[in-house]
Amino acid sequence: MANKRTSEGGADRLGPELEGLLSRVPPPKAPAWFAAKTLARLREQKLSPKETWSWRLGWRWMWAAGTAALVVGWVLWDKPAQPAEISDAMVFAALDALVEQDEENRWWAGL
Repeated sequence: MANKRTSEGGADRLGPELEGLLSRVPPPKAPAWFAAKTLARLREQKLSPKETWSWRLGWRWMWAAGTAALVVGWVLWDKPAQPAEISDAMVFAALDALVEQDEENRWWAGL
C-alpha cells in the first residue's frame, strides 16, 4: 500500500482521523539485548585506537597516490599537436554526407 505524504503532512488514502490516531501511538521500545549489544560495541570501538590510526594512514596513502598520479600525468602530458591539414576531398565528402542526411530527414518528415 503506497503511503505517500502530501504537502499538508497527511497521507494519501488515510483520513485525518486515522493519521491523528497513528501520531498518538508511542514508538515501540527497543529490547534490552539491543541496548546491551549497542553499548558493548560502542565500548569496543572506543577502546581500540588502532582503527583511527589506520584510517589516517589510509587517507595519507590515498593523498600520496593521487598526488603521484597528477605529477605523472603532468609530466607525460603531450603538448597539443599542430592542427592537421584537411584536404579538399575530405571537405567535399563531408558536404555530400550533410546533403544526403538533409534529404533523408526531409523524406522522413514528409517534406
